[in-house]
Amino acid sequence: MNDFKDPILSGIYRKGEVNYIDIIASLKNNPNFKEAGAILTFTGVVRNNSIKGKNVEEMQIDAYDELANKQIQDICNKLMKVPGIINLKILHLKGEFKVSEDLVYVIVASAHREEGFEVLRLAVERYKKELAVWKKEIYSDGNSEWIH
Repeated sequence: MNDFKDPILSGIYRKGEVNYIDIIASLKNNPNFKEAGAILTFTGVVRNNSIKGKNVEEMQIDAYDELANKQIQDICNKLMKVPGIINLKILHLKGEFKVSEDLVYVIVASAHREEGFEVLRLAVERYKKELAVWKKEIYSDGNSEWIH
C-alpha cells in the first residue's frame, strides 16, 4: 500500500511558496520514482521583451486559482496515462516578477527519455493554451498590457 503524501502538488502557487530544488526532491521521494530513468524539466522565465518587441521591465501574473488548478489536474491526469510516465508536475507561479525570474515549472519523470520529452512538450503546449492565467507585462516606457 502506498501511503506517500506528496508535499508539492501540481497547481497555482504564490511566488516564493515553492522552489525548483524542493519540487525535484518531492518527485524523487515518491516511491514510484524507482521506475524512472529520466527527469525532464521546463522552466518558463520572464524575458526582457514582449511578443510585440517592447522592452519588458517586470511582469505580474494572476490566476483564477480554482479553475486553473482543475485545468492543471486535467492536463496531468491525461498525460500521466502515457505509457512510461512515472510522474508529471505543473506548477505555475503568480505574483510580481522581474526579468529572468521563474514563472512556471513543468517536470516529468519517465522510464525513458523519449516519452518524457514528448509529454514535456505536450504539457507545456497545453498549459500555455488552457490555463486561466493572465500576465501583465510592464514596459520600460511606463505602459503595460494584460495578456492571456
